[in-house]
Amino acid sequence: MLPADDGVALEYRPQADGRTMLEVRKPDGASVQIFDGPKLVDQQSAPLSIEAQADHWYRVTAHLPSGALRETKVQGQAGQVASLTFIDAGVRGPVTLTHEEFHRLLTAIDIEPGDKAKLSILETAARRAYFSTAQAGALIDHVVYRENKLLAVPLLKDRILDKQNAYLLYQHFTYREDKARVQELLEH
Repeated sequence: MLPADDGVALEYRPQADGRTMLEVRKPDGASVQIFDGPKLVDQQSAPLSIEAQADHWYRVTAHLPSGALRETKVQGQAGQVASLTFIDAGVRGPVTLTHEEFHRLLTAIDIEPGDKAKLSILETAARRAYFSTAQAGALIDHVVYRENKLLAVPLLKDRILDKQNAYLLYQHFTYREDKARVQELLEH
C-alpha cells in the first residue's frame, strides 16, 4: 500500500478475473463521486467498487463523515484493482464497541459454561476492543464468581475509554473488600 499522502492511501492488487476495477474501501458512509474526465461515472456511498478502463485516469472525490473533502487521481491498470482508502482525520482515536458488536460479545461469553472460558473470551476481546464503563460493568456481571469478577477488572481497565467513570465499576461488586480491591486495581 502506498503511504497515505494527503489523507489518501492507494493499493493495486491483481483482479482474479482479469477485469480492471476501482474501489473505495473506507471510510464507511463517505459520499464518493468518480469522474472520467468531466463525465460522472458513479456516485454512491463507500464502500463501493466499479469497473474501470485500463490506462484511464479517474478523479475520485469523497465527502467524509467528519465533513472533510478529499480528492485524488487514480489510473486504471489492466487486470488490477485500484483500492483507495480515504483517511478521515476528523475521526480520531479508538471507539467503544457498537451495540451489535457488544451484544455478540455478551452472547459469546454467555454460551461458555465456566468462568475460565468466559475470562478467556474477555481477554481475547480486550486485546482489540474498547469499552465504555457501562459495557465493562455488564461484562463483569456476566462472570459468575466474585473472585473471577475481580480477575476481569485488570483485563478491562486499560480498554475503558471513559476512565472518569471507572469508579462506577464498584457497583458491580457486593462486598466491601471487593470494592477496595477494584479501587486498587483501577489506580495501578
